[in-house]
Amino acid sequence: MANLGPHPSISQTIAGFKEEMARAGYVEGKNTTYVYGDANFTQALMPQMLTQIASRKPAVILTLTTSVSQTALSAVADRKLPMVFAMVTDPVAAGLVEGWDHGSSRFVGASDMQDFDAVLVFAKKLFPNARSFGTLYNPGEANDVTTTRKLEEAARRAGLKFKPISVDTAADIPQRAEMLRGTDFMYATGSNLVQSAMPAVASVTNRLKVPILSSETEFVKSGIAAANYAVSLRSIGVNAATLAARVLKGSAPAALPVLTPSPADYVSTINTTKFKQLGLTVPPSMESCQCFIN
Repeated sequence: MANLGPHPSISQTIAGFKEEMARAGYVEGKNTTYVYGDANFTQALMPQMLTQIASRKPAVILTLTTSVSQTALSAVADRKLPMVFAMVTDPVAAGLVEGWDHGSSRFVGASDMQDFDAVLVFAKKLFPNARSFGTLYNPGEANDVTTTRKLEEAARRAGLKFKPISVDTAADIPQRAEMLRGTDFMYATGSNLVQSAMPAVASVTNRLKVPILSSETEFVKSGIAAANYAVSLRSIGVNAATLAARVLKGSAPAALPVLTPSPADYVSTINTTKFKQLGLTVPPSMESCQCFIN
């Protein structure tokens, strides 16, 4: 497992992967050994981390996040060593595969591409008076650029004004988050840069009284975000394991399709305490969702 760094989101994906691998007959400690590599969110450490993993001659490598997966293309010298990616939004734009219908000679995997039309339908139910929303994104990250473009397209279809705000470094976030002033909510994507600085984002949005709709359940549970509607990260791990198990049983990555989330893979959570703190009321139309926490 080639990991970008320690993060609750990545841990959920790994947990789903290992659970599904066990269901497929690959049980850790019995007939399966996992070798972990961690780049500590440092780009310069990724090649060395991947080289060390590849030197162990594993049967398959799981690459977590786009940046790790892209680095693996050059860092893993053995071109016959199959790799499975997870937590990659657009593997085509990232150069991992040529199309969605099948993998490449080296890679196949599970995308976490959100259905942003569905996300904004949920947002309009949750914030019925909303007319605009914003998001923070890293223009240097392929996933972020793809996500922002798709959000813009979905916002147009939903009749919402969209304010994308670029962030180059974590140090920029407090100042850039001020630009969310005047929007009705913020949508927090799965951006690695933004996710790692969500407490700093929330310190600004709380003051601005701008609720956060997150792609991460954990931020709702911790009180950083007001709600989430997103693909379960555990399900991404399950999908990646489904592919890894087939590779281990002899299928070539190029013979397998890239897996995308199904409707059953989505989860929603609403933090009622956070709503009260922001002076908001959960609309009656949401009361039957059975997704509330305090």
